[in-house]
Amino acid sequence: MKKFTFRKLINDLHLWLGIGSGIVLFVVCLTGTILAFETELVSFFDREDHYSEKQGERVPFDRLIHTLQGNDTLVKEFIFYGAENRNHRFTLLTKEQIENSNGKPVRGTTVSIDPYSGQRVQATGKTKAFMHTVEQLHRYLLLDRKIGRPIVGVCTIIFVFMCLSGLILWFPKKLKKFRNWKAWKQGFTIKTKASWKRVNYDFHNTFGFYALLPLLLMGLTGLLWSFTWYYDGLEKVLGDQLGKSRFEKTISIASENTPRERAVLDFDTLLHKTDSILPYANFATRVTLPMANDQSIMIRKIGSGFLAYNAADKLHFNPHTNALVSATYFKDGSVGSKIAGLIRGIHVGDFAGMATKIIYFICCLIATTLPITGTLIWINKMKKKR
Repeated sequence: MKKFTFRKLINDLHLWLGIGSGIVLFVVCLTGTILAFETELVSFFDREDHYSEKQGERVPFDRLIHTLQGNDTLVKEFIFYGAENRNHRFTLLTKEQIENSNGKPVRGTTVSIDPYSGQRVQATGKTKAFMHTVEQLHRYLLLDRKIGRPIVGVCTIIFVFMCLSGLILWFPKKLKKFRNWKAWKQGFTIKTKASWKRVNYDFHNTFGFYALLPLLLMGLTGLLWSFTWYYDGLEKVLGDQLGKSRFEKTISIASENTPRERAVLDFDTLLHKTDSILPYANFATRVTLPMANDQSIMIRKIGSGFLAYNAADKLHFNPHTNALVSATYFKDGSVGSKIAGLIRGIHVGDFAGMATKIIYFICCLIATTLPITGTLIWINKMKKKR
């Protein structure tokens, strides 16, 4: 009878927890692979919803706002992109929503605007609707949220344990082999000329090791969408609010010299100043308008590039004088603040541009195969014992 060791305990836990959670983890990883390029897939298949034909000059923002606003409707903010023919996105609020908000963030209604004609774009949203269903399957298996989220959450905890236990099992079995390169080599390579059983084992072992770090990041951040206690605890650890860009507001600029009437916004000057302060290429710029005459106008800009952080630098301007009131740069934040700001990007893989997105896609694809290759390893071992 074999001696029961710590390694055997880890091996048994890795095996049986993997079998117990395999189907759920397969579904979550497969949907995660699809969602890795959600933005690109939606833009490609629903292109008419996001892009318009270039026809002359763009309509000025002040004219677009004047057209969209009415007696009961106000423009809260708008987003424009670096791509010339990409449609603008405007967020509209009703006065009733503003009055009932009690200072809390209000989502409002988002409309897509052709930048050349100034007309609303009637989006079909077919691919976006499909991706929303995939996201629901990813987060709570299309079940009731109270049931599906804990199931996915528990399986995600098992997934994190599987990553760590897999790393322990990846190391050479005997300590005396730690200085022997041959003992390490099989953990880094796949023996393609061996039997299919050995190739399957090497695929599980080797590719699992190479994908380990991104998979751990996916798992540890994925728990945020399943457990409130984990969400609150991580905020305390990081010392900052997760996804705080959703809650950012304009700031007060009240002074004795502040005019009583609403400012007439000079977007050309403000955006020119923004580009002079933040001179990098624009992926997306979000402009949040003041809802009162003593509030700033807030402009947040995200840079574009293969390795650009998916995080915004933030500027506040006095809308009456166009003077810069404050500037907050992502690079100057604390480590905890940066992680908190990038938390969703760390989960889906776009936190540092297309480079990390491609890495996450490949690693998530590997993760989708791990329950299959792991089950085959178990079946082969059972046959061998018989």
